[in-house]
Amino acid sequence: MSVAAIARASGETKSSRPRYDVARIISTIRERGFCVVPNLIPGRRCDALGAALRRLLREEEQVNRRPNGHQRVLHLAAKHARFVDLVTHPLVLSVWRGYLGDDMLCSSLTANALWPGCSEQYWHVDHPYWTMAQPYPVDLPLATQTIWMLDDFTVENGATAGIAGSHRRPHLPSIGAAWTEEGTIFTGRRGSAVLMDGALWHTSRPNLTEAMRCGVLVKYIRSFCVTQEDMRLQLAAIKRPSKTVEQLFGAHQYVPTRSFPY
Repeated sequence: MSVAAIARASGETKSSRPRYDVARIISTIRERGFCVVPNLIPGRRCDALGAALRRLLREEEQVNRRPNGHQRVLHLAAKHARFVDLVTHPLVLSVWRGYLGDDMLCSSLTANALWPGCSEQYWHVDHPYWTMAQPYPVDLPLATQTIWMLDDFTVENGATAGIAGSHRRPHLPSIGAAWTEEGTIFTGRRGSAVLMDGALWHTSRPNLTEAMRCGVLVKYIRSFCVTQEDMRLQLAAIKRPSKTVEQLFGAHQYVPTRSFPY
């Protein structure tokens, strides 16, 4: 099903903003491993998030920009409160709670930038799959990722790409960085999001333009798994977090006792 069909499935609101069929989005992800959902946040919000992210990119460029032009910003929740709202987007939470369970957690909140001339990435899967012995289980999904497009994602500027159905392969990809005709490039307008299973084989394409391409990555995980980032530590840096943020950042997650009372 096309993203336009998913957006139209429940009709239009009075404000002409599309409503989305959560069940159909989940079904698409279960079948293909991903779904590109358009127009989830407005352009002015992308502008504000993009400006905040570019400041962080400049501040950290000397230590975090790789030779190939790829730059990651880690621990966003502790660096700028504006990004926390992306973790609790209602549509995204509805999809992932239906996919992972109501008690799911946020595993990481990071950003990804491709500077002009950035080369392609290698094909990979997300945490925790690359930490596990192969073959790893795929019948029960353990993790998911939302890629928020702060800029338009195009074939030319290094949009993320994935291989449909690869989330059902119980092993890591071994094709390096080489492009495969199985791949699908996830293009979309800024404010859209890619929702994908964490076991999906994916990569980013080369940025052949003169402009930076930015996205924010929000990963979710089942409550019994170890998060990729220390989200409880980041929670302590958030002023007046909501109950939803507290839960997603692991405030109530079971952790072993650190003392030996007996």
